[in-house]
Amino acid sequence: MGTDVAEVVEKLPSPHDIKVHRIMCTELMKLVDRVDRIFPEIEAARPRCDSGIQSLCLITGAIEKAKMLIRDCCESSKLYLALTGNTILSRCKKSKSLLEQGLTQIQNMVPVILASKISKIITELRLAKFSLDTSEEEAGKAVRAILEGYRNGNHIEKENNVEYIRIAAQKLQITSHRSLLSERRSIKKLLKQIGEENNKQPKKQILLFLLDLLNKYTKSLTSGCVDNDSVVQSQDYNSSKVDFYVDREKDPPEEFKCSISQKLMYDPVVIDSGQTYERMWIQKWFDEGHDTCPKTKKRLQSFSLIPNTAMKDLITKWCETHGITVSDPFIPLPNTWENSSSSINSLSSMYSLQLPVDYSNLSLTSLDSSQIVDDSREFEVGLSLEFDETSPWEFQCKFVEDLMTRLKNNDEGCKMMSSEKIVGSVVRFLTVARDVNDVKAQRIGCLLLLILVTKCRCIKYLNKDAYVLIVEFLESEVIEEALAIIEELSSNQNYRSEIASSGLFTCLFKLLDTQITEIQTRALKILYNLTLTRNVRSLIVSSDLIPKLVTLSEDESLSRYCIAILTNLCGNQDNKSIIAETNGCISFVARILESESCDEQEQALEILLSLCSQSVHFCRLVMDEGVIPALVSISINGNDNGKAKAQEMLRLLRDIHHEEDVEESNAPVYDVQEDSDSLHVEKKASSKASRILSKFSLLSKASLVNKRKV
Repeated sequence: MGTDVAEVVEKLPSPHDIKVHRIMCTELMKLVDRVDRIFPEIEAARPRCDSGIQSLCLITGAIEKAKMLIRDCCESSKLYLALTGNTILSRCKKSKSLLEQGLTQIQNMVPVILASKISKIITELRLAKFSLDTSEEEAGKAVRAILEGYRNGNHIEKENNVEYIRIAAQKLQITSHRSLLSERRSIKKLLKQIGEENNKQPKKQILLFLLDLLNKYTKSLTSGCVDNDSVVQSQDYNSSKVDFYVDREKDPPEEFKCSISQKLMYDPVVIDSGQTYERMWIQKWFDEGHDTCPKTKKRLQSFSLIPNTAMKDLITKWCETHGITVSDPFIPLPNTWENSSSSINSLSSMYSLQLPVDYSNLSLTSLDSSQIVDDSREFEVGLSLEFDETSPWEFQCKFVEDLMTRLKNNDEGCKMMSSEKIVGSVVRFLTVARDVNDVKAQRIGCLLLLILVTKCRCIKYLNKDAYVLIVEFLESEVIEEALAIIEELSSNQNYRSEIASSGLFTCLFKLLDTQITEIQTRALKILYNLTLTRNVRSLIVSSDLIPKLVTLSEDESLSRYCIAILTNLCGNQDNKSIIAETNGCISFVARILESESCDEQEQALEILLSLCSQSVHFCRLVMDEGVIPALVSISINGNDNGKAKAQEMLRLLRDIHHEEDVEESNAPVYDVQEDSDSLHVEKKASSKASRILSKFSLLSKASLVNKRKV
């Protein structure tokens, strides 16, 4: 894919080189240029999943098609371009659509800063409009009238032919000997590209007809003209040119722009560093795992987002003064809904229900209004729906189930549901479902909550009571749904502390004792996510967890999660002792050294290095597992990281072995006959380890000598 970048970044022609459809092609050139400039950054982000590669190919293909269209309008015959104006218009729209589609797909696969740049280009693409120039459209109609007359056998009188061809020539600036010669050459070039064998091709017949017209009416077209095309073309260009790179929109004050997206802020919020950002972009920054301020690079103690109402008021007044509408970045432009079966109207009717409930202050959120305005604006959605206390419970459950079903496969609808009210309402609904022991209601409520936290970016609206409630469901019949929610929550580092403090670990440890592999796997995934964060690791009782991991490691499908969790835990001093002293733990880690997975080998080496660097006693325990052959193999055949870690392990063990040899040579000799067999076995094993280490030492020295010679 990397080799394609040079092909994509091709120099665009000057707008002055475009013969026909200049305004339309110039607008397309501007869009292609914007995508061209950012494409190397997209490629560098390396979105290498299947969908990412497909999106990159889609963008590349769209750029090539757009450039081919622009080249055609620079090189082709003016008469032919005017005749095929509707086709050119359709190709422009299709190129724009493909660019928008590719960028929209790739936007969620790249870092937040790049995603904000892509978002701005997508907005420009959606706002771009293409239409035929009036004079060029009239020229096309004139040529089409002559062509249709010949095609239908109704030959137009000579005077009419002259009039039509004159109209076309004047509209297209073919009014001098020089321009007429250039037009003939363009037609002949197209004919040459088609070749002599395709005589029946419609395009060739049309081009031959146009060439015949020019030859036939040369004198009529050039009589009384001034042979100075450059003056005419310059006037035409100046009268209709588009400012290619200059944004005519009044530039807002810098403090009104989000420093991530460089766009006017719709919902400005203040973070812990005191900087103000657009809510969507700073939340996306945090969701990617960053713990610093994007502008100041300062590490943040809190990830809270405080609305900056003063800034919001200033931006609103500035926009009213300059007649500018600021769009909510969460909401797509309306043209993305034109062909959707789940449009705003359908959503509006879905949420127009009035839902009652048995508990006061319980509320779900409803779409009470949606307004679609011009292409330059975005619709706004308000969420407000109240429960009626007299409504039956079955009706409430039916609404929640219907909402869950509709949102499940409706990503656009999910974007509309990013609301604090609806999350609180769903949590209260689940509380009621738990209190009345309604398993079905618990299940549909959990599934809706999973959609909200996964697709609707609503994690930030969950409070402490919500976390406790979800953990309680781990001991109910909706355990699978609850585990799915917790796994999603644990994947975000900003919310791991809240999860850990909700009493989760006790439940997870119980789940590890079940014999259900699917549940054990989910529990291990959650534990792995949580142990990635240092302050959460301190809340785990490792003396209870590590023995369970050793037991579970006997199942090959679970061992990779176990070794990953152990790697996270071994960063703590107390955990190292527990790992070394837990029966079978070092044996399990030693077995992983023989794994075919380089990642698992590296994790095992990291654990062993951490232990051996800490204590000589731990080194001896590792040596007792016979790890040396595996270490030698990795040091020769592993990847770069594996080789380096394996060589460091061998160095540590060699040093320990050397110290033991020195101690043994200085030890007093006793004439003891008993246990001679066992002593012989120990000396034999020690001798074998010594020979392997010695051979590795010689190999290392030889390798070092060869490197120096080179």
